[in-house]
Amino acid sequence: MLWEELTAPRFRKAVRESRGVCLVPIGVIEKHGEHLPLGTDLYEGRHVAIEAAKREPVVVFPPYFFGQIHEARHQPGAIAVGGRLLLDLLFEVCAEISRNGMKKIILLNAHGGNNDFLGFFAQLALERELDYSLYLPGLGGRMTEAERKLFTDKYDGHAGEGETGMMLVIRPNLVKLGADIPSRGRPKRGLKHLHGATNGFWWYSLHPDHYAGTATLGTPAKGRVMIESWVRDVARLIRSVKGDKIVPRLAREFHRRARNPV
Repeated sequence: MLWEELTAPRFRKAVRESRGVCLVPIGVIEKHGEHLPLGTDLYEGRHVAIEAAKREPVVVFPPYFFGQIHEARHQPGAIAVGGRLLLDLLFEVCAEISRNGMKKIILLNAHGGNNDFLGFFAQLALERELDYSLYLPGLGGRMTEAERKLFTDKYDGHAGEGETGMMLVIRPNLVKLGADIPSRGRPKRGLKHLHGATNGFWWYSLHPDHYAGTATLGTPAKGRVMIESWVRDVARLIRSVKGDKIVPRLAREFHRRARNPV
């Protein structure tokens, strides 16, 4: 059930049918090699959410691309807004979702650079007593051993075999593979000289061209496998979230004790 396509009366029914669960796929707008659209993460997350909703009824939030992508500011087309605004906006969005009757919110991440941002967001949620529960699944799906054997690139991090395959399924008309596409995106300098330490430039130090993997290895068959494993996991999560009573109970207990910890 797509939030933006529902009429107001239908929306009320959708809240009941979803048992108060909203799925918010979160992507970004950034370069994906030379061959994939800037909205790749947005398309992938949205597609997986819609397919999962077909298996387990849930309200899918409208396209949301305000994620953490400062590491791509040197590339054309990136939309990177300030960190404080990212956090404030997501809190406001979640509050509006809750105000509309959905008290369980799944933040479906579709971009690796959002991992730390969303984890931090979830920790900040402990600052206040919210009237909703948050759930953060991992990025992507868990493939079976047989499914993993279909993939041959040992270094597939961004716009490579996997993402190219998925986009050949989701929006093949936007994939621009051709003779001028670099065959491989391999790590550059890195920060090995820091002996295990890191900083905000770690991704740029490895992939200044914002390409990590081998695009030409991507096929629709591989893309369908990746999508299916992801959809499978998300649908399973939606079912478990609907029946979850533990997280709301933990939140009530935590904030009760936090108000008077002595």
